[in-house]
Amino acid sequence: MALTESQKAQVHMYLGWSGRFQQIDGDLSRALGAVDSDPVSQTFVESRLSELARIDTAITSAEARLKASVVGPIKLNEMELDQLRGRGRQEVGRLATHLGVEVRSDCYGAGKSYNANPWRRGGGNYQRQG
Repeated sequence: MALTESQKAQVHMYLGWSGRFQQIDGDLSRALGAVDSDPVSQTFVESRLSELARIDTAITSAEARLKASVVGPIKLNEMELDQLRGRGRQEVGRLATHLGVEVRSDCYGAGKSYNANPWRRGGGNYQRQG
């Protein structure tokens, strides 16, 4: 069974790729097409998406909880959000490496865009070169 359109949209969002330029910038679309024909690869992508959804839920929960840093005798972990976002970046990196494409923007809030130009080519760890 192939990835759903919703799952493919999630991959685009996590990797910072726009769906607007697929006709001229089809690297991610081709990679996702290859996943559809490989059950092991599909399972890997689905598990990364599940982990990213779990991280997103944990971030939302932490944001609500961390409005204060101390609650009575309990001191909350002020680094929790940064740790969760770092974990999200790791999972996004694993997904990009598996698909052989670059991460174009950081969906976990570092404000860093690795490669916002849809016509520039790269693969795997392209954002770390040069």
